[in-house]
Amino acid sequence: MATLRGLAKLGSQLAYRRGRPIAASSRAVSTESWRVKLNYQVPPPPGKRTGRYINQPDQGDTVDEHIPTETTMHNGRLLSPPATLETTGFSLKTWPTQCKDFSNDEEVAKMYYPEMRELVKAASGADRVFIFDHTVRNTDNTNLNAAAGGSAAPVPRVHCDYTATGAPRRLMQFANARVYSYLRKRVLTEEDFKELSAGRFAFINVWRNIVDTPVERSPLAVCDTRSVPESDHFLYELLFPDRTGENYSLRFSEAHKWYYYPRMVKDEALVFKVYDKQEDGPRFVFHTAFEDPLTKPSSPARQSIEVRAIAFFSGDSLEVRSKPCSLRLPEEGFLKE
Repeated sequence: MATLRGLAKLGSQLAYRRGRPIAASSRAVSTESWRVKLNYQVPPPPGKRTGRYINQPDQGDTVDEHIPTETTMHNGRLLSPPATLETTGFSLKTWPTQCKDFSNDEEVAKMYYPEMRELVKAASGADRVFIFDHTVRNTDNTNLNAAAGGSAAPVPRVHCDYTATGAPRRLMQFANARVYSYLRKRVLTEEDFKELSAGRFAFINVWRNIVDTPVERSPLAVCDTRSVPESDHFLYELLFPDRTGENYSLRFSEAHKWYYYPRMVKDEALVFKVYDKQEDGPRFVFHTAFEDPLTKPSSPARQSIEVRAIAFFSGDSLEVRSKPCSLRLPEEGFLKE
């Protein structure tokens, strides 16, 4: 186990460029692992549920309490072989972007979404990918929910974005006439939903630093799915005026194996599953922003973007018990006029 003195030793490490080792473009932490504190959710008492109200008044029937819990953080840059979506549930890729203005939703959708669609395909082996949403985050903000055209704060709690029941319901919502994508355009018809949901599908996030300086404040940590038994999951509800979303929170265990990639640069992207219908591999990657002991008070604000994708698989990628689907929808989905 490294000491705080050891944490101060920075050195050149290996990153991976599309599966091949390259010299890191910035200095990375040379320590293999060290102790940090992550905010784990407190399970609810009887008569209460865990969650929060969003864009509506709090009804007093939820609790949303976290406890900073000491655990071990591992350096993802030292993994050999590197992590993949089919082993740990996450993967770091070098994938440059041509998008310049991440505050411009139209530019993000027209330029960045197609880039991320190809990245998700490459990382997952999916046949079709829809990008349906994105969030820009900045450590100078305090609100977890982004206003229109604005940014949100990083989420400093251990969570996974979907549940075993919430993910299929979220897919079904895209076939509802009242539920739209980020740009307020229809994604799926009811017929599309029935066909696509019969086969294997996965919700996948892509997280990227969007400024020229490496990430130092509130980096993103991800947990190896192989270290998290299903019995550690419990429900966290996001109570919107028009719908209820479901996250998983996590009961703490020292067995959880956490990783982060120190000093991520703009050309790197962290891809991770937040739901996979296929049950015999990684399904739910828990993740959280956290305070790195190496961070200096003068470090610049973290500015990042995360995009949310649905990946569809056909042919040999499907489980034998899943019904294949023809995937007639164009990849561009809601981006088509």
